[in-house]
Amino acid sequence: MNRIVALVITLAAAAGSLAMGPPPRARAQAPSPVREIEIVVRGGYQPGRITVPEGEPVRLRFVRHEYASCTREVVFPWLGLRRELPPHQPVVVELPAMRAGEYEYHCGMSMIRGTIVVVAQ
Repeated sequence: MNRIVALVITLAAAAGSLAMGPPPRARAQAPSPVREIEIVVRGGYQPGRITVPEGEPVRLRFVRHEYASCTREVVFPWLGLRRELPPHQPVVVELPAMRAGEYEYHCGMSMIRGTIVVVAQ
């Protein structure tokens, strides 16, 4: 009889823990949405300085409204990334989550520059 009581108590405890769900650290967290920022290229990058929180991925959407040869590409030297920017066609650059600091990007001739400022939360 004691075995039956012990079994019933064990099953009741297990059922109770299942009803409550997994412990908080075992629950999956929804990924944070990607912040998208549009950068207009016209004699420079507008905005030329972007601030984002640390650890958040960023999507930059470049739209070039000029034909100057200097701005035909954008370079992210710290990522080893270079992208062509055809006039009037959006070009999306996905950036990974970054640590706090300042990250520079520039045109293909290094004359026009922009900065991404990543701030600690």
